[in-house]
Amino acid sequence: MKHLFACLLVGCLAGPAWGEEFAVTFEEFLQKLEKAEPWTREKVEALLGVKLSERKPGGGRKSHRAYGQFVVAKDLIIREIALEIEGSTEETNILRLYLDNKSGCFTGDQIDKLYPGGYLGMKSPGAGSSDVKEMPWGELDFGFGPEKGFECLTDIGIRTNIFIKRYRD
Repeated sequence: MKHLFACLLVGCLAGPAWGEEFAVTFEEFLQKLEKAEPWTREKVEALLGVKLSERKPGGGRKSHRAYGQFVVAKDLIIREIALEIEGSTEETNILRLYLDNKSGCFTGDQIDKLYPGGYLGMKSPGAGSSDVKEMPWGELDFGFGPEKGFECLTDIGIRTNIFIKRYRD
C-alpha cells in the first residue's frame, strides 16, 4: 500500500497538474499582465499563482524572485520570475519573466501583430535582441535569445516609467 501511495504521489508530481488543455491563451495572458499595473508583489503573485521570495540587493532596491516551471497560458511556461521594486517608495522598477525551453515558439511576427510598432533593442553580444513596445506606463520588452535560436520568445519584460526616468536618463 505504501508503494502504491508513493507511486501515485510521484506520478502526480512528475506529470503536469494543468492537464493537456489550458484555458488562457498567450494573448490573454499578456492582457492580464498589462492590467496588473502597477505590478506590486501581491498582484504579481496573484496573477502568476506563485509566492515570490525577497532579497535586498542593495542600492535601496528590493528583488523578489521565484524559480520553477509555472504554466501561465497555453504553451507558455515561465522558469524564472524577477520583480524589482524601489525600496523606499515600493514602486515597481522592472518585472521580467524568463520562459522555459519547453514553452511554445512565439515569434517576432506574432508579437508585432499584437503590439505593432516599437523598436529593436539590442542586448549584449550573443545574447540576442528585444522587440520593445512603448506603453503609457513604460516599456514592454519581448526578448529573443540564443536559448531558442533567436527565433522564439525567451523572456518578457516590463520596465516602468519610474525605472526609465531614474536609471536610464
